[in-house]
Amino acid sequence: MSSLTSELLKVERKSRSVRTRRLRWVDRVLFDEYGTPRLGNYRDPIREIFFILLSAKTTDRQYRASHRALFAAFPDIASIASASVAAVERCIHSGGLSGKRSAQIIAVAKALIAVPEPGARAFLKRAEPAESYPFLLSLPGIGPKSAFCVMMYSMRADVFPVDVNVQRIAERMGLIAPKLKHYTAQSTLASIAPDGCSRTLHVGMVAHGRKICLPVDPKCGQCVLRSECRYGKKRSPGLAQS
Repeated sequence: MSSLTSELLKVERKSRSVRTRRLRWVDRVLFDEYGTPRLGNYRDPIREIFFILLSAKTTDRQYRASHRALFAAFPDIASIASASVAAVERCIHSGGLSGKRSAQIIAVAKALIAVPEPGARAFLKRAEPAESYPFLLSLPGIGPKSAFCVMMYSMRADVFPVDVNVQRIAERMGLIAPKLKHYTAQSTLASIAPDGCSRTLHVGMVAHGRKICLPVDPKCGQCVLRSECRYGKKRSPGLAQS
């Protein structure tokens, strides 16, 4: 259940919130609009960890290319763990922040190969959320959102990651206060996220944020959420009635 998100973050659950009902509506509307789009994520939790690490503060095209280049050069985590920072940096340079990320990637690979047999992949695939979540947080560069992405995409856990697209849409709709720090936004939305639809709601909001609810000059006239969006109503009066 999505209450798992609030449980792991240790925040109070508000399951009867009006905002929870609005998020259920958002989920239904975005599912009708986008279905459940594939965003390039991996069922393999090890691949997904590196995919999420590379996705921070860069474009979809860039981090996909960086991830492909990384695993083309280093086909397993043991080879990444033994690589030099310079060698990893050459693979992921196009994604930006390559120096910092290279060191993180090598450190993560070393932590993963240190997991006793049968290894990190087997552990993550069989672990309960109460075990996998703190393990993921212990990895360099992995915070709550990144951990939830790995758990949701690769382990089918009903947890609700809040990325920049989710936060932006929630702010504009008046579901959370504007300009919250990311951890506060993650915790606030965890307390109201509806049970059972974390994945469809997350990927729907990501797809909508990339296509319509853009950071600059959003396409409010094409927005299927505009009837319930405070930002859209203020920006384009009359659209909600059209």
